[in-house]
Amino acid sequence: MHILVSTTTASDLAETAEQSIDYLQKIVDYMISKAHILISALIILIVGWYLTKFICKLVRHSLDKTRLDASVTSFINSLTKFGLRALLAIIVINKLGVDTTSLIALLTSASLAIGLAVQGSLANFAGGVLLLIMKPFVVGDYIDDGNGHDGTVMSIEIIYTRLLTANNEMVCIPNGKLADSPVTNLTHQENRRLDFPVSISYDENIDRVRTVLLKVAAGCPTLSKSKEPFVFVDDFDSSSVRVVLRVWALTDKYWDTRFEIREAIKKAFDAEGIEIPYDHMDVNLVNSEK
Repeated sequence: MHILVSTTTASDLAETAEQSIDYLQKIVDYMISKAHILISALIILIVGWYLTKFICKLVRHSLDKTRLDASVTSFINSLTKFGLRALLAIIVINKLGVDTTSLIALLTSASLAIGLAVQGSLANFAGGVLLLIMKPFVVGDYIDDGNGHDGTVMSIEIIYTRLLTANNEMVCIPNGKLADSPVTNLTHQENRRLDFPVSISYDENIDRVRTVLLKVAAGCPTLSKSKEPFVFVDDFDSSSVRVVLRVWALTDKYWDTRFEIREAIKKAFDAEGIEIPYDHMDVNLVNSEK
């Protein structure tokens, strides 16, 4: 009985090995028969890839010589790259013997399903087109999307807009979100307003504080000449009077102005002996012993 089972197992293994060899031989024969097609498709893919990069570079240089807005040129570059790569993929598939007509018909019949699957991407594409037409911002503007992201617009592409933050981080925001939500363009105007609230004692002379603050503003070279700085009393707190110095800075010097005036106010108050009240706690120790 043991000998019979062993003989049967060996026979099955031999038959399985023979079938595997025949299958591999068919694959090898097929690869050899189609080798010229595969090599041709590979050559087309490699040459087409580098040709696509060359054409995109040529288009980019041509657009740089025009007077088109940087955001428009960036979008056209992205669209050109996507279109050429899609065309290359169709050519390679056709070279491999796949009927592209049937493939296109299949894609057409499945357009509804594909549309539902990529509706987010289509919305972002449409959002990019709207951003280019309406121009709420352009490349180089500093914007705030209202969702915790702010930075300089580096490019407006097919699907995303790229922002470079003040921390030197690149943030990619879908165009659809930027087109459908409020966006603050912080560099659209020539000047930006800056408020510097400071607290002074109730015993301090407000006119004297106003003179000191206006002197600080007069010494700042990055302020706009179109609007004069002024000082006003903003509120009365429990232990101090809140006074605000309001100035208008040149947009491209906003941060420089902000840092410079803050430091200048502290130095001026120290020099003039103006006290800035701060919260503090008095602890009184009571001796319970009689």
